Amino acid sequence: MRAFALALGVGLLLAAAAPAQAQTVRFAAPPDCLTNTGCGAGLRSVYGLDVGPSFVPLEVADAGISALDNGLAEVAVAFSSNPAVSRPDIVTLRDDRRMLYADRVVPVVRRGLLHAYGARGAADIKRRLDAASAALSTLALRGLNQWLVDGRIPEAVGGEFVDANGLGGGRSARHGPRIVIGYQDFAENEVLAYLYAETLRTAGYRVRVRSVHGLRPQAVALLRRAKIDLTPDYSGSLLRYLVGTRPERLRAGLRRTLARIHAEPLRLSGAQDRNVLVTKRDTATRLGLRSISDLARYWPPATR
Repeated sequence: MRAFALALGVGLLLAAAAPAQAQTVRFAAPPDCLTNTGCGAGLRSVYGLDVGPSFVPLEVADAGISALDNGLAEVAVAFSSNPAVSRPDIVTLRDDRRMLYADRVVPVVRRGLLHAYGARGAADIKRRLDAASAALSTLALRGLNQWLVDGRIPEAVGGEFVDANGLGGGRSARHGPRIVIGYQDFAENEVLAYLYAETLRTAGYRVRVRSVHGLRPQAVALLRRAKIDLTPDYSGSLLRYLVGTRPERLRAGLRRTLARIHAEPLRLSGAQDRNVLVTKRDTATRLGLRSISDLARYWPPATR
């Protein structure tokens, strides 16, 4: 019995002395994570961490929190506009080395449309869309997405946001071409398209909302060809799509870059849909995780 107790005591001491890296901390993220600067590639270059051995690819890009709930991973990538990020049992790890770039909702409008409405009409369109963006925060965007999760249709969700924030209103008939707003094929972008559409429609503009039948490449192509006049996008991702990730190219900024395709960004909203690293609150407590840098205790350093 005494020998058993001694062996048990030695075992407990060895376990207590075991390095943190011996604990498995799996990382659930979209399939492109290892080459994405806002995910695995950024963790390698900014934090010096190799997530490859811990990587659990997600079948659905924004299923990171579900992976935590199902016990498939201890840390995951989520989108900041996902309503589940607000859950009390979810902790967002602090990006203490500023790897994650800002990705704010922004309406992008074709300059040809603004010219068609003349100086006064263009100023009115910009003012109304800017007011809608000013009312939009990340927390509000999570609320809109929650309504979609609850089964509401995007057109109704966008319209209710316009009503609740006193947007729209004005004279009944605007003289000018129909405004075609295109949305990328995911629910959040569709509800943003209807939000901006209802802002203009209730002010007397003729507006049509349509799918671009794809994502950003299709939206940009249709904007270039004047098949759509406006599209809601995300500032950081759009700029990187247009110019790449080299710092000297990013310095051109979104306005100058969009001018090359005869479009312009309007007011950036306060709402962001960007990657965040999340974990469960009990996991954060158990592993001592508050910032992304804390993961260096569990993931190996990246090799050059």
